[in-house]
Amino acid sequence: MLLALGTGAALAGTPVLPDPLTDQPGDPVRGKAVAVNADMGNCSICHHLPVPELPEGASGDIGPDLAGVASRLSIPELRQRVVNAKAIDPDTVMPAYHVTAGLTRVQARYAGKPILTAQQVEDLVAYLATLE
Repeated sequence: MLLALGTGAALAGTPVLPDPLTDQPGDPVRGKAVAVNADMGNCSICHHLPVPELPEGASGDIGPDLAGVASRLSIPELRQRVVNAKAIDPDTVMPAYHVTAGLTRVQARYAGKPILTAQQVEDLVAYLATLE
């Protein structure tokens, strides 16, 4: 059985990205901005985010609630889900935010390039790691 986002620790053999994608540590403040920006991560469209500044009803409920996600997933597990959640669950509707190969139905503006840069991924992971 494959692990879905936010349901617990990685299963043996489940791929994770243990190493950061950049030499610069992620910045949780910039990561929060990525999470709520509709032109970047846009996490709130599918997930509830514990962000008081978001208007009532602005968060989605398609994906798991991200409140407490850092107590359920390690930093490498968070990174893997942001980079390419399909490596964990091939049936997920979550986009691959930092891969370019093997994708289907890609918007023209993202063809051949990732949705998020490596630094934006690390910033987003740093923010998610604060949600304990």
